[in-house]
Amino acid sequence: MKKNILLTITTIAILLFSNKSFSQTLELGILSSFETFTGVGAVTNGGTSAGDAGTNDGSISGPGFDSSNGYCCTTYNADSTTIQARIDLLRVYMHLDDIFVTQPSTHAPAFGSGETIAPGVYSIGGAGSVSGALTLDGGGDTDAVFIIKFEGALTVGAASTITLSNGTRAANVFWIAQGAITLEASSVMKGTVFAHPGAVTLGAGSINVDDTIVALKV
Repeated sequence: MKKNILLTITTIAILLFSNKSFSQTLELGILSSFETFTGVGAVTNGGTSAGDAGTNDGSISGPGFDSSNGYCCTTYNADSTTIQARIDLLRVYMHLDDIFVTQPSTHAPAFGSGETIAPGVYSIGGAGSVSGALTLDGGGDTDAVFIIKFEGALTVGAASTITLSNGTRAANVFWIAQGAITLEASSVMKGTVFAHPGAVTLGAGSINVDDTIVALKV
């Protein structure tokens, strides 16, 4: 019993760390240099995600990776960099997936439609989505952490917008999907997104600013 209590306290304490401490615990490794990465699966970019992209086993395509469109990035495909990235991705995914859920069964699979949510670890027992406007309110705490887990695919609907307010920082926002990630046309995503398994698709005009979208398939 004492061991179980200690484990719970330790896990909750992770969420109370400062942003610096949490980031150091997370250790993205080589993933920090990527905007979009998948261990296995295609990366399709019709949006304006301009950072480095890669896959360890799949194709990379779309106008969002075309330098002639004004976007600049380096792409990696099945090389030593993507091998290490896949290892780092699995480690980080497992770390985030194991963090204690503080908001169990308190939210429907669909997020958005003008709502505002508080910090915490959310768990959805299937596929989920974001549509319309969604605000992540840190309550004035710049160390507030949001971890939103879906036991299925994650779809961010067309023209949807995720807004960070009252101290929320993109570095402290994490989305975990046990399936593919799709950002539909003209959507604006904030935070780091992990998928296992699944590919990544960025729709035309979708934007992922200063964050990372990564997918894992093993």
